[in-house]
Amino acid sequence: MNRVSMFAGGAVVAAALAVAGSAQASPERAGGKRGDAVVVGHRGSPGQAPEETLASYRNALRDGSDVLEGDVQLTSDKRLVLLHDDTLARTTDVEEVYPDRAPWTVGQFTLAEIKRLDAGSWFDSRYAGQRVPTLKELLAVAGHRTGLSLEMKAPANSPGVATLLAKELNAARLTDGAKLPSGAYRVQVHSRDQAALKEFHASAPKVQLSYLTGGKMLGDGELAELAGWTIAVYAHPRVTSAADIGRARAKGLKVISDPVDSPAEIAMAVHQGYDWVTSNFPATVERVLQRRAPFPAANGVVVDSVFPNPSGDDVQPENSEHVVLRNTTSRPVDVSGGYLRDQAGNLMRIGRGYVVGPGSLLRVHVGPGTNRPDAYYNGLTTGFLNNTSGDTVSFFAADHSLLDIGSYIVP
Repeated sequence: MNRVSMFAGGAVVAAALAVAGSAQASPERAGGKRGDAVVVGHRGSPGQAPEETLASYRNALRDGSDVLEGDVQLTSDKRLVLLHDDTLARTTDVEEVYPDRAPWTVGQFTLAEIKRLDAGSWFDSRYAGQRVPTLKELLAVAGHRTGLSLEMKAPANSPGVATLLAKELNAARLTDGAKLPSGAYRVQVHSRDQAALKEFHASAPKVQLSYLTGGKMLGDGELAELAGWTIAVYAHPRVTSAADIGRARAKGLKVISDPVDSPAEIAMAVHQGYDWVTSNFPATVERVLQRRAPFPAANGVVVDSVFPNPSGDDVQPENSEHVVLRNTTSRPVDVSGGYLRDQAGNLMRIGRGYVVGPGSLLRVHVGPGTNRPDAYYNGLTTGFLNNTSGDTVSFFAADHSLLDIGSYIVP
């Protein structure tokens, strides 16, 4: 069985950052509100609201994000909307509303058709009625004090998206390349498709461009080539080192993190020298950077470890993939009705009547099994915990208070 331990707890990470103090901040960051990394709300604040909805973006603003990030795609009538996946199926009720139009890709539908879809209920009933937003709606929410980081998502599926994106940003007077007081750019555009980035640049030459690497840092030759026409590369501290960040910076490039959510991974990004920290929980990043307790509602029960790849089927009865919660206190803690999510928003619940004893464990399983005082089974038929590279698991109370976030790396 593959057991994956979590990183150091939030209190340990906060203490380590406090010791590091302002030494991590570079002169380039000195104009920022904290004197350190720019905070990017990845798809808004999707740890606590349905991703890339206006509710998620408003949460990210409330939580102090310097930049709002989103994925731009084209509808069949050439309107710019925000959606991460190629298909509408995961985050809307498109299969119910349009059952005969599989595979439900964005480019199959007009904007009016997409606006009929519920983009919030899949996440939680509290968000029923949220819609897939247009780029114009995001611009209205962001205002002029918050930066935008826009990904051209799968541009091959949205022919002409680069030019149309530049046209809309030009019309909104957001293509002057200005830098905001936070250290963020007014707008930066990123993609894995270099041809799309260059097409965009032809119509909006002052807007900063960044390249998505897929996690690992590129070689020196590729970094040098990118430095001629982009300002940054993306990477993940799980698979980079401080030396990698130094190589990119030596070429004149900034480094932007792929999403990091736990205090441990946030600290990794800060200590390695990332310029921008991207997260599904921007409020947690803010608290870590400010050397504050990362989880104000914490009750002493934490995400201890993860078993993402048990021997046999991931959803086998009694022994499916699961998350282990640990009570770090000397008192019993009621976790009834709490729940856990992975980075993609997949959900595991905890039943009523569950109390974790002092210093004790509770195993929350994805698959089926016989509930016991120390184990709760969700009875799902499909596994989802990442067992190839690693993931993040967030733990919430029944009232939706965030109690802990733990990250793990699969060897």
